[in-house]
Amino acid sequence: MSTKTIKKCVAILLLAMLSMPAFSQLRFGVRADVGLNNPTFSTEALRVENLNSFSVGGTMELMIPVINFGVEASLLYNNSRMNVSLPPPPPDVARPPVGENNREVSNHYLLLPVNAKKKFGLGILPMQLFATAGPYIGYLISGDRADVGTMEEMRARDFKAGIGLGFGVEVLRRLQVGVDIG
Repeated sequence: MSTKTIKKCVAILLLAMLSMPAFSQLRFGVRADVGLNNPTFSTEALRVENLNSFSVGGTMELMIPVINFGVEASLLYNNSRMNVSLPPPPPDVARPPVGENNREVSNHYLLLPVNAKKKFGLGILPMQLFATAGPYIGYLISGDRADVGTMEEMRARDFKAGIGLGFGVEVLRRLQVGVDIG
């Protein structure tokens, strides 16, 4: 064998040993969120009760395996529902009773959260902890107006944005359960 052939074989062998596996760096899945919100407003403005929301849609995760760091992006449909009413009137103001001023409001958004994600292994256990942080934007698809009693018409924002933080656990590289704040 010639020296050039031996050098090429050694180079190919070294590159093969240094290469990272290419599987499971890009993963797709379904994401579902349930909002556990308890809003508080001034009793002079509106009273909001039974606020519940949910989101569902597709998600994509791109990770760098050696350092367990990557990006997670989702496209989600969001539905928020709540009962809005006027607070009880002061004794000197004549207004209809609170029960007559109730209205259920439902808003539908299209959300796009993009998060940086870091995973932390737990040794030999088939679990990993993860932390996420990043911005999100939302576009109003449709929404109800809150015409309550003598209050002026109120509408949901057409565009919303913010920062989200989260943490959770991944089990068997298949199921992620987490908590998001934001």
